[in-house]
Amino acid sequence: MNVIFLTVFIGLILVGLALTFFAFTRKTSTWSSPERDSLMPLEEERTVAHRERD
Repeated sequence: MNVIFLTVFIGLILVGLALTFFAFTRKTSTWSSPERDSLMPLEEERTVAHRERD
């Protein structure tokens, strides 16, 4: 029976930590999300102007 209480206690601690981290990331984010950030390019692309052939 003690194992069940210990498991529930540790589970509640993990849920509390997850909610705390979620609230922290939502509070500090600037309209950004990991999915959106992963799709953004790392740096600006440099394009090269090709001259046309005669």
